[in-house]
Amino acid sequence: MNTWSMPTNSNDWPSAITRRTALKAGVAGGVAALAGCATDEGNGNGDVAGDRDPVDERVERQFTKSLHRGTYGMDNASWNPYDPSNEMANFDPPGLIYDPLLVHYHSHDTFQGVIADNWEDEGDSLLLELSDEWTWHNGDPVTTADIATDMDIRFRISDITSPDSPASTYIEDYEIVDDYAIRYHLRDEFTMESVLANELADDLIIINEDVGSPSFGEWRDDLMDVDADSDDATQLVSDFQEWSPEIDDVVGNGPFELEEVTDTSFVGTVYDDHPNADNIYFTEYVIEHHEDQVLAFMEESVDAIGLNLPESPDVMEQLPAHHEINRDYDHLWSILFNFGDYGWSDSPASDPTNQPITADENVRKAIACALDREQIWASVPQEYELYELPPTFLNQTAVDEGLVDIDGYDNYDVDLERATQLMEDAGYELDDGTWYDDDGEPAELELLAQSGTSVQVDALDSIQYQLNEFGFDANLNAVDEATYGESRFNGDHDLLFDNHPVFSIMGLTFVDFVWEWFSQLNHADYENEEWDVPDEIGNPDASGTMSLNVMDEIEQLHLTGEDEYLERLTWWYNQSLPMYGCVIAGDYGAIRSDEWHVDGPDELLDNRVGEFNLTKIPDGELIPYEE
Repeated sequence: MNTWSMPTNSNDWPSAITRRTALKAGVAGGVAALAGCATDEGNGNGDVAGDRDPVDERVERQFTKSLHRGTYGMDNASWNPYDPSNEMANFDPPGLIYDPLLVHYHSHDTFQGVIADNWEDEGDSLLLELSDEWTWHNGDPVTTADIATDMDIRFRISDITSPDSPASTYIEDYEIVDDYAIRYHLRDEFTMESVLANELADDLIIINEDVGSPSFGEWRDDLMDVDADSDDATQLVSDFQEWSPEIDDVVGNGPFELEEVTDTSFVGTVYDDHPNADNIYFTEYVIEHHEDQVLAFMEESVDAIGLNLPESPDVMEQLPAHHEINRDYDHLWSILFNFGDYGWSDSPASDPTNQPITADENVRKAIACALDREQIWASVPQEYELYELPPTFLNQTAVDEGLVDIDGYDNYDVDLERATQLMEDAGYELDDGTWYDDDGEPAELELLAQSGTSVQVDALDSIQYQLNEFGFDANLNAVDEATYGESRFNGDHDLLFDNHPVFSIMGLTFVDFVWEWFSQLNHADYENEEWDVPDEIGNPDASGTMSLNVMDEIEQLHLTGEDEYLERLTWWYNQSLPMYGCVIAGDYGAIRSDEWHVDGPDELLDNRVGEFNLTKIPDGELIPYEE
């Protein structure tokens, strides 16, 4: 299977400002602005420690990182990964003290073994082999028994709570071959890459059957013994999910072990028996809570932040010299259209009253042709970049590498004549600058935004103006967070301006998440609906049509790994237009380069949690400079 990468965000902020200035002030003004700008090289990647060298042996130094989810009390964390509130998944310390089986470098389509050191495709099964070098911090070996305990709990909870749904899309069953090999029996002959990416990579090995009181193993045994159809089973699951090991009972297996936990900090010390311990040249890794992570980095209160960059250009200029990490973790902000299909079984809408006119494909395309993306981009905060590709869910790297030939894909450039024709095809008539339907009612559009998210409000303000100029009766409704969450799921909108990841092919094809998530925002039944699109890919004017099912195409992509299914999906996306991409939002992190030498493969630095992987993987380097 192929995946793609997001292009690395540039810190060449004056260039970004120049494009925006040129748009607002005209070409001459833009050129004049360019003449007065110079890139701040101190904020780019690269070591800037002067004459100092990285240390060549471990020293008594502390590396500090700001907690990514900045309001969570560290001393009250749930250490049960089955806690339905999922607090643990949004909490940094597990990435410090636990290791994954392997890392999936999403934007480079490569896998890096960590605890797992070999995997083999056996057609209808996958054999995974573990290294025998990993131990829990109490000295016990990490074995397949730990993985099986986790799988036992996961599958049993599914039997009890969702008996009609499989516990895993990919894995039918599993068997321990020996202490360091486990075989996963698959539901179908999925590609190995798909199973690794969706089931096994990146997830931390957390469950140890002896941890906790009662232990995970005792909970597992109780879950196995209870009648799955009984009320006792449901109550047992609830009791288990509300339970957490005490902090003193937590045992990790990663490069750092627990030293101290307070309500504002989490301290880990090097675990000397970790396979990568010899490559760690400092003694303590500290995660701290800061209300404003970027400010903490700006004031040099911490050595690293995991995400939250770029900020506005004036803030970027005040940051210390730094290395970029997690630099491909980008999101595309798009116009999401409401299709108004509220009748399918998993629809989140409750007694919806809004029947969106965007249910008509011609109206969606007319809106796209009436909008100027550059005007939208010029309206949002300056750290955003213009998305200049046709709607496909692709990024520039995917296009450059030829995963899909987008020649002939509709870019929906500003074309008011075409937009007018599309509205007429949809049954609307323009009268005195306003569009009316067959009943003489104006063509109304409800634009929904979260008032506290400036990019939503700013972009939709521009969109509202442009659509009203074209003849729609567009209303912008900016509401609080709770109302926004409820209204978008209930369908109280025609347009949203929301974001989604574009850092890998999996952003388009996560079977269990992304399109199920979008179905609830678009109010479209992607699983059961058949979609007709032109039957000649790259030719919107083809005389014939072909019918496809989105989830079936995704399944075939995961079964075969063939790019033809990606091509069909992107063509469907381009022609059905569930979303219209406008601006790219970078979301990368940073490590101070005046105090820390950082090096590693691009795959490691481009992808998520580089600040942790630099300490787990032998070819990563996070080394302090000599004092």
